[in-house]
Amino acid sequence: MRYPDRNVILIETYPVIAEIWRYLIGVSRAEVLRIPLVEHVDDLPGWVPQGARWLVGFAMNNATVSPCRRLSSGRKRMALAGRKYEGWTDAQRVCVANQVEHICHWKIIEGDYSQAPDVPATWFIDPPYNNKAGSYYVHSSLDFPKLGEWCKTRPGQVIVCENEGATWLPFMPFATLKSGLNGRVSKEVVWLKN
Repeated sequence: MRYPDRNVILIETYPVIAEIWRYLIGVSRAEVLRIPLVEHVDDLPGWVPQGARWLVGFAMNNATVSPCRRLSSGRKRMALAGRKYEGWTDAQRVCVANQVEHICHWKIIEGDYSQAPDVPATWFIDPPYNNKAGSYYVHSSLDFPKLGEWCKTRPGQVIVCENEGATWLPFMPFATLKSGLNGRVSKEVVWLKN
């Protein structure tokens, strides 16, 4: 959102995520603000489209690979512990509503990376991790060496994200992220080409 005037093409294999993007690209601010605050997706009224239902479902839990139907137990524990949690709160709804007017010119391609236009751009490539964590994604069986070669041929700036231990590109350390109440960390790595 730092450069909302830029042309953005999203390429997404997972139909659920692609539909959420189609919804966000085409929805008005007013309609997003009408989506009720719920703790269970089934409590949403019938007029709420599928893309919005999946959006709310993802808001129910951090770092999940598919939309949830209800507020996760971890989120409930965080609330009971007095810690801030996101979820489909009024703040989340307002944040999304305030951004949709800036992305209405974006495009979405539902498919894989091979369908990307071969144009000079800033390429941000974020596949499922090439490890156990990545295996939870619906579309996780990638030919990573082939994807690595494709990344090297992109015209322009290329940013590829992965998890520590990946070897399909010469990744370098980027960040250590802590998640949830359990104190686990994820060591993120990156490969860059200018």
